[in-house]
Amino acid sequence: MALMTTEDECRAFLAAQATETANHELAGTLGAAIDRAVQAWPDLVPDRVGFAGFLGQRVPSDVALAEWLRGRALGELYLVFACLAGEPRASRELEERYLRELVELLVRQRIARDVAIETVQQLRIRLLTGDRPVLRAYGGAGTLKGWLRITALREAIRAQRRAQSRDDDEVSEALADEAGDPSMQYQRRLYQDEFRAAFGQAVASLSVRDRNLLKQSVLYGATVDDLGALYHVHRATAARWIASARERLAEETRQRMIDQLKIQPSEYDSILHLIQSQLDVSVVRVLG
Repeated sequence: MALMTTEDECRAFLAAQATETANHELAGTLGAAIDRAVQAWPDLVPDRVGFAGFLGQRVPSDVALAEWLRGRALGELYLVFACLAGEPRASRELEERYLRELVELLVRQRIARDVAIETVQQLRIRLLTGDRPVLRAYGGAGTLKGWLRITALREAIRAQRRAQSRDDDEVSEALADEAGDPSMQYQRRLYQDEFRAAFGQAVASLSVRDRNLLKQSVLYGATVDDLGALYHVHRATAARWIASARERLAEETRQRMIDQLKIQPSEYDSILHLIQSQLDVSVVRVLG
């Protein structure tokens, strides 16, 4: 099948941006991006002009195309475009490569299996139907797998909370250390109010980026690869950022508990152990 001309692609891109002004670099940049995108899915019938319009809808008119494309998952953006366009083969690829694994992922994140199954089934429907299909929100800044994982986990956590109808104390108990260490259980009961207050203050003291990193990694299950793609940094940098955010949160909480409880230095280690054992649970409670 003959490919559409670059002129047609540019026209579709500009029409989607409601502008007729093109710079001399547009044709080459756009054509190369579309080439990369369609080559990722050789079994799909390419619609270069349609995809050009799809990109035009997403790129802000005051942002250079080359800048916006930097780090974008163009192949996965094309799959999203094809799915939204109703291409059956694209929908099968989405199911087989991306959606099929979501239930087990949610179960590993301590979501009840029945809730996980129902969440993924509802997500399948909402991704491609309705006035605003959820899949339209994917912008290619990170991997599609990471984006779907975060979306599914967020929905599953909400569904599980509704299904369980538990207050914060019951949720914390359910997610607490399965080892059932009696000393840790005693400390949780003894310092529960002080810990909650100190943790909330510590979270508020973090930078916006640190809060977002903790929320994305703990609450939504984003991997360092997902976060690296999202923030346009190497995965090792993303890993350092997450580790630093956790350390800052633990230290800020520890210091506030020490100040509130007036405890002795000999008790510092046990307080830090308590904080570390409850860190992820408390991130879910405060940032969820």
